[in-house]
Amino acid sequence: MKLATMLPEDVISPLCMEWPKCHPKLSETNALLRMIHHRWRCYKYRLKFDQTARNRMREKVTASFIFRDRKTSYPRSVSHPFLGDYVRLRQNVQWKKLCLETNDQYVVFADIVNKIARSSGKFVPILLVVSTHSMLILDQRTLQIKYRVPAAEIYRISLSPLLDDVAVVHIKAPSFGNPETSSNTSDATGCLFQSDLSKKKGDFVFQTCHLIEVVTKLFLVVQNATGKSPEVNIATEFEANFGSQTVMFTFKCMGIPEVQGGQMRVVRKGNKMEVLV
Repeated sequence: MKLATMLPEDVISPLCMEWPKCHPKLSETNALLRMIHHRWRCYKYRLKFDQTARNRMREKVTASFIFRDRKTSYPRSVSHPFLGDYVRLRQNVQWKKLCLETNDQYVVFADIVNKIARSSGKFVPILLVVSTHSMLILDQRTLQIKYRVPAAEIYRISLSPLLDDVAVVHIKAPSFGNPETSSNTSDATGCLFQSDLSKKKGDFVFQTCHLIEVVTKLFLVVQNATGKSPEVNIATEFEANFGSQTVMFTFKCMGIPEVQGGQMRVVRKGNKMEVLV
């Protein structure tokens, strides 16, 4: 009966580990009460969340599900909040007009990232935008859309288990023989490439310091759009489709303890793309 008065002041916090001692004969009952109390305070804590906070928590839980014990750089992202719009794109007047035309009003991620050139491995800065319907690649200065990939066209995301910040987004191959996939709507044709809806350039390769966040958000966007989770492949070697050819990605650790700017190199050698970490 005196248990309530013996609890610590911050007992409502799920992180509080303090608990009153009891007589050894009551240890089983004490453990049961402690478990029930912990579930209750977790429930009370969750009630404080609004829908935005719940979405952020869902993203963090999803990131843990995808990357925990699989990606070396994941622990660094745990304490970092997923901000989503790092360039204030939602407030941009030009974007507000543009997104209405493409049905991409709801932005879940926007930032300047590096698109890795397929032919040379060089880094090309672009504006990467993930909406609730698609992934878009825009010119960072003019906001001209270079590519628009509907979420349903993304079926896999590949990364290495190392400390690099590289991800390959795999796009479904075109089905030109199917009239349903050769219509003039962007959602049916997949990628938009310089206004030519018949062209497909294959998979995309990105480098970003917000790798864990963008992959997590892409995962959830595709899941919500298709009802099926995209595959997240984490390996030191995997294939990528570059349109007319298949390229093998190989990640090699060169002994650098911490990946920083300028310490990662991407080299194209024939049908191989080597990422040196």
